[in-house]
Amino acid sequence: MVGDLDPVEIARARNVLRRFKPQSELLKVDDTSLLVGVDAIHEGRVTRTGLLLFGNRSLLTRICPQHQVHYAYHTELEVIRNDSFQDGLLNILERIEQAFTGPANPVREVSVGLFKMRIPAFPVEVVREALLNAVTHRDYPDPGEVLLRHTARELAITSPGGFLAGITPQNILRHEPVARNRTLAAAFEKLGLVERAGMGRRRIFIPTLSYGKRMPEYLGEAARVTLRVFDGTFDEQMAKLAAKWRGEGREIDLDALLVLSFLTGHAFIDVISGTELLQVPSNAARGILDQLALPQTGILERKGRTRAVAEDLVGKAAYTKLKGIDDPIRYREWVREFVADHGSITPQECRELLGLGESQSARVDVSRYLREWSGPGGFLRREGKPPKVRYFAAEGKS
Repeated sequence: MVGDLDPVEIARARNVLRRFKPQSELLKVDDTSLLVGVDAIHEGRVTRTGLLLFGNRSLLTRICPQHQVHYAYHTELEVIRNDSFQDGLLNILERIEQAFTGPANPVREVSVGLFKMRIPAFPVEVVREALLNAVTHRDYPDPGEVLLRHTARELAITSPGGFLAGITPQNILRHEPVARNRTLAAAFEKLGLVERAGMGRRRIFIPTLSYGKRMPEYLGEAARVTLRVFDGTFDEQMAKLAAKWRGEGREIDLDALLVLSFLTGHAFIDVISGTELLQVPSNAARGILDQLALPQTGILERKGRTRAVAEDLVGKAAYTKLKGIDDPIRYREWVREFVADHGSITPQECRELLGLGESQSARVDVSRYLREWSGPGGFLRREGKPPKVRYFAAEGKS
């Protein structure tokens, strides 16, 4: 019944609107019209969205007992908080945010020019988005709970219900959004808590990578999905660089941040690595890397056809050492590193790695290199016959 909805939670929704969407027309209407506007009421009846947003604990426990968000904060030796929430979702969101605005979420300061940049262990906006994703996409008939497990180094958010409609950890950044609870997702958007569909993943990844932190990680099973957000150490040079470039008006989108994050641990990036990292086909990865290497972009520098390195990211000394990276005498090192990372290499992959193209002369050159490197004393061993030849690390040469 409409009368069972909690007026305190309705007032909380108005506060959310004032905070996140102050120009919303919903702030100008009465409570009943607001409930209709966010699909909490449909044809005079309370919807599941209305129950989850505006129901009080006793009502939710009785009608939807599987609705629960569990927050656990612990060290290796001690459980500090272990709270189970069965309140309305806006109430739960507010209480989880409060948990990340105190000592449990320490902040470090980094100097960027004349300014100080504050880097929290876990950005509150990322925590908010991750929780909203978890409660929006959870399988409500499932008796499980949404679990937030918080340690000094990691926040893991687990939601009942596996990935939907072909989404996997390997394509989640690019897959079209699919909502398990479409009306609830729409209500969060109308309240200003989320932007348009499909933006949630970016709102998790972009702040995290901008601070030089490790890339968030999705893990999927048949019955649950877990998102891991990491604190630990962060790359201060990466954080400073992203802040500096944004201050200069450069656009640093998710693709650029993913590539820069990769380059904090690698001297260069090629199309094959870019394809996996960016979760796009190889031709699209090549296009993205080429775009980032344009003079007006200035984020990457081309090395051959498939290599790019950020001078500001690695520093001048390291960059100077890498200036000769497109010299053929370095090909051996490139191939050795590729095989170490990927397990093996084919002649075609070798041509692409070295940026030589598909001409007949390139094929001859690569064939000669591979024959030399897989000969007596070489670091490769050849398996198979054309056209299925593949080269692996020779024993004792990895």
